[in-house]
Amino acid sequence: VRYALRRSPVELGNAIFTGSAQRSIGPKQAFGYGEVNPSNAPGMAPYQAKPPENFEDTVKYISRGMTQMPTRKEIIEAIGYPGQKHSAGGITTVGRIYYGPGRYDYGRPVMPQGWFANWFYGFWEFGHLMFVADRWIFFRQLRHLFATIVCFIPMWLQMQWNVKQWDDFKKTHVQ
Repeated sequence: VRYALRRSPVELGNAIFTGSAQRSIGPKQAFGYGEVNPSNAPGMAPYQAKPPENFEDTVKYISRGMTQMPTRKEIIEAIGYPGQKHSAGGITTVGRIYYGPGRYDYGRPVMPQGWFANWFYGFWEFGHLMFVADRWIFFRQLRHLFATIVCFIPMWLQMQWNVKQWDDFKKTHVQ
């Protein structure tokens, strides 16, 4: 058997150069298992397409959007699992597990009409993403918070014991 490296010409027809790795088959801009655009997906209702501008829409938005229990898909995507697919995005963008017609940012987002809602649109969008449309991201942040606390408590306890031992040492070993 010969193990020598052989020179070969660059194959210009491969996926890197032709873009054939990006196939237009299947759903776009959504990931995870299950349906991409189910009828009961959070954030797909018409009153959730833009910031509420009247009392009736505000009541619907808070009572139905923010108090709805998370779906099984949201919980599984938030916890994570081996082989979990990730989304198309850069450093600060995240994917959508539900995406399609009816979602507020599908296509061109409908902007609010009043100046008050326009002024606070960024705050509304953050709350909408974290607590209504992409709640799995908020749950994932909670996962990180709880894991940090679980890892921090033993170190903090060790630190407290060490301080106490140093105090005891200083009392018994005067310099």
